[in-house]
Amino acid sequence: MFYSSNMNLFRLAIIILCAVSLSECRNRTNEHTVPNTPVNIDIDINLAQYNNLNFIGGWVYLNGGFNGIIVHRSTVDIFAAYDRQAPYQVADRCRVNVDSNNVTCSDDCSGSEWLLYDGQLVKGPASYPLRQYRTSFDGVRLNISN
Repeated sequence: MFYSSNMNLFRLAIIILCAVSLSECRNRTNEHTVPNTPVNIDIDINLAQYNNLNFIGGWVYLNGGFNGIIVHRSTVDIFAAYDRQAPYQVADRCRVNVDSNNVTCSDDCSGSEWLLYDGQLVKGPASYPLRQYRTSFDGVRLNISN
């Protein structure tokens, strides 16, 4: 009896060890489809070309990233920055454009749509959110980086 219960514990330990080991394997299909391009942009939002960023819901396009960047002011203190490259069929180099409602953006190639507030997918066929960059804001200067 004692031997049987120890053997069962041993088998359980082996199964758990195997499960943990296998969970460490990364599935490459979950990686973002838009290449990670180095970004380090610093802008003064008081300059005329960035005037739209002085208002909640305002946005601008910038050069940089893989295929351009959209910067969106989500709240008084929070800015979101996304690569304009649509994450659906990246080889087509289709850009994301802000929709007339100023709440979503979409690409003309697939018709996929994302929220400007958090970059999450609203409708497909795309299956990834927009590639997002880090932002920090000191009240005047906005830094966008990865």
